[in-house]
Amino acid sequence: MTDSRFQEPMQNHEGRQSSNGSDPLITVVLPIYNVAKWLDTCIQSIVQQTYRNLQIILVDDGSTDESPTICERWAAKDNRINVVHQQNAGLSAARNTGLRLRKGEYVCFVDSDDYVEHNYVERMLNTARAEQADMVVCNVRKEDENGDTPAEEADPGFETKTLTSRQYMIYAMQSSWKHIVAWNKLYRSEIWDDLTYPVGKIHEDEFVFAQLVVRCRRVACINDVLYHYVQHDGSITNEKYSIRNLDKIEALCQRFLFLDEKGFNECLLNTFNNIIANFMRAENNLRGDTQARQRLQSLSIQGRKFCLICLQQPSSLLQKIKFLFCLASSPLAYAKFVNRLRHR
Repeated sequence: MTDSRFQEPMQNHEGRQSSNGSDPLITVVLPIYNVAKWLDTCIQSIVQQTYRNLQIILVDDGSTDESPTICERWAAKDNRINVVHQQNAGLSAARNTGLRLRKGEYVCFVDSDDYVEHNYVERMLNTARAEQADMVVCNVRKEDENGDTPAEEADPGFETKTLTSRQYMIYAMQSSWKHIVAWNKLYRSEIWDDLTYPVGKIHEDEFVFAQLVVRCRRVACINDVLYHYVQHDGSITNEKYSIRNLDKIEALCQRFLFLDEKGFNECLLNTFNNIIANFMRAENNLRGDTQARQRLQSLSIQGRKFCLICLQQPSSLLQKIKFLFCLASSPLAYAKFVNRLRHR
């Protein structure tokens, strides 16, 4: 159950605020769970945006710290902020709540332990309009709690360019993780119609990435660093590898089938190689976990079916040998074989 305190704006027939003027409503969704230490910084970076016509949805996903109180305090100060309190159901469920309640012509996500530059929304919206883009992607600064950036985070390959959905799919899958994540993007709201995040899964961004891109006509990338991704000691990305991380293989298998169905043949080999790489990591980290082994076997059976499709694509001799190995045995067996060669 959710408890929302919403002031409904004027709506058009789609339930979104109509904008006859030059300032369309932008919905900003913040999923929140036990982030009291960083929440003020995040919310402040949003309410101080140079672009003012915002619907800010704070989704408190059953927090047990001071986060709910902080949300209510901000809502009392800014009538653009709407607070929703719901039972804990995870990041996907919190984002889905925000999507269900969105009224803006555009929507974006900000993780509540990160923060954005003061012109984040304005710069992204101006780009969307200038490039007639359904999605805009900005560059990201990855930093720790002290504001320090790892040396390896330099990303010279992140370019300012506008691409068709097919061009962007190829570019993103061969480029940085920054293209896959939900945040650091401004979306035209309609591309989210009838699309939600998978509840109960991690790597949730991997599940919806391809569907989002296919729904876009044009995607604009800008090299401006507008989003600050802050890694904390207790974040999901710093958790020990576990059976939950097999969600990524499941997501990639679903992506492979979706791309094959939509005719994105040029993306199939990259996706399959990504599946194999994740099998290798899982095989290295979960050898003693019986339950994980069973799930790996099941995913491997599914992945084996992709080999015939991959063999029909233009590829090198080494790639074809890999596909034949996986077809004769399984992707998991191939991962074990390569891991053993590397350990030797």
